[in-house]
Amino acid sequence: MKFLVPTLILFLSVIASAEAPALLQASLKGLLVVELDNGKIAGTASQMNATAVKNGGSQLEIVFNQEVGEDMRTATKEVSKFIHVRHDGKLPEGYRIELAFADKYSPKDGPSAAVASALLVDSMIVGNELADDFAVTGDMNADGHVQPVGGVPAKISGAQRKGCKIVAVPSSNESAVSDAYIVDGLAALKKIQIFSIADFEEARAISSKERDENLAKAISEFSKIQEVLARDEKFISNSKVIEKLREVVTISPNHLSAKYLLLHAVGQAPRSLTLAGSIEAINKADTALAGMLSSGSFTISRGNSDLLFKFESEMIRLRPLLDKRTIDFSDSYIELAEFVRDNRDRKIFTPQLQRELDGAVSKISYEQSALLGDADVREELMLE
Repeated sequence: MKFLVPTLILFLSVIASAEAPALLQASLKGLLVVELDNGKIAGTASQMNATAVKNGGSQLEIVFNQEVGEDMRTATKEVSKFIHVRHDGKLPEGYRIELAFADKYSPKDGPSAAVASALLVDSMIVGNELADDFAVTGDMNADGHVQPVGGVPAKISGAQRKGCKIVAVPSSNESAVSDAYIVDGLAALKKIQIFSIADFEEARAISSKERDENLAKAISEFSKIQEVLARDEKFISNSKVIEKLREVVTISPNHLSAKYLLLHAVGQAPRSLTLAGSIEAINKADTALAGMLSSGSFTISRGNSDLLFKFESEMIRLRPLLDKRTIDFSDSYIELAEFVRDNRDRKIFTPQLQRELDGAVSKISYEQSALLGDADVREELMLE
């Protein structure tokens, strides 16, 4: 009987500690793709908010308080499983954590917000504040392993536009960062610190407002490199810059911006796009050329300022970098651009020319179908 009071006090203490999350609100930027009016997609960093509200239930609920697609709901269920396993016996009871995007009115779907959702909920439970200069994308299993997602280059560009300084992408999507470097050069790496994440723990370390000493040092040292390269990209070959890059990569091997800048500096950078990167680069051309054709903007100017000239030059520049299986697809765009260039000044567009134009457009569709119809190509794209 003498043990009853201390035991009861301990029991009540456990209940009290589980009454409410350590934080009632948290926010984080999630990287998503949004569909544009022309059917294409663009990347963006969307503010995500989480709020704890009492619901009187016995178990913690994790839900979106706005309409989202089936894929996002499924990913959220995996996040809920992960959180319940990770914090087993320490979960706040009688609460529901509601997730929401600051932009409530555009459609949201896909699994890309899974890691961001897990970080938000975890931060509220343990009181770990999240960095406001950070954005993340990634699907996640219930065991905490991060899974690949699509549209990574566009998402990184979207993060830059929103002023994010640090982003995390799934380790399985590292090739997308390599592709971005090949297409855009140093600009894809020097303006933002890109990290890869293989699991929740790596994501949590980078997202925390208070980072561990080594990670904080890697971020700080890379910021200094960014300042130098902002003055002149030629400093990338400076021995002190290379030494700093080596230091950052040693401290933080998953710092992709430092990794690929270092490879560039020592002449070992990748020179060929992946299959997925090649198709994405060509699809960007589709958007540019379609815009010129629909608006007539290719006739505005001539010479080096000519939009059509720039388009052709970019496609020719990319051609030797493309996966060889995409060459015919790429060339079909070049052929269409050449036809438009040769005939745009005609005062009369004859039926014969219209048939030739229709044939050039049809050839693009044919080459795309032939490429994506290849079983090996489809399988590789799934793996990428």
